[in-house]
Amino acid sequence: MTLEANKRLHKEDLGCFFDEYYPRLYNYVYYKTLDHALAEDIVSDVMVRVAKAYATFDPKRGSLDDWVFRIARNTLYSHFRRRREIVSIDSVSEAASAVTIEEDVSDPLDERGALVRKALGMLTDEEREIVYLRFWEELSSKEVGERMGMNPSTVSTKLSRAIGKIRKAFPDITF
Repeated sequence: MTLEANKRLHKEDLGCFFDEYYPRLYNYVYYKTLDHALAEDIVSDVMVRVAKAYATFDPKRGSLDDWVFRIARNTLYSHFRRRREIVSIDSVSEAASAVTIEEDVSDPLDERGALVRKALGMLTDEEREIVYLRFWEELSSKEVGERMGMNPSTVSTKLSRAIGKIRKAFPDITF
């Protein structure tokens, strides 16, 4: 992709950018929100922000990936700050118990997906992001650390603890 070479985005560049980044951004946002419609809305907002701010991208300060995902992370934080509301412990408990695997699920992929969503739902936002970047984006601990502004050893420790939480609650999940 030629996006880093020039400072203006043309229509053909936008299509190329969309094809390359939309699936990755969608997965990233979905695993932070666990809501398909919300993930689509936020990713659309991220795409607009990237297109508007592309002239400010400086490859000397980091990669295009890091810049785009920083915009995505900031957009997510802004969304959650706007939506901040008081939630009762009872409603959280009810929501957590509602996330169960249906006994009549016949498709093993649906069952596995439900189990993964439930496992990810028990992690903190930071842990979920580390797991996503490490396993779905297949970034090294160093790359995850650069993207999140952490030391690679801190990333490894937090990843290990997150996996430990998941293994304790779901012994059948393998990594």
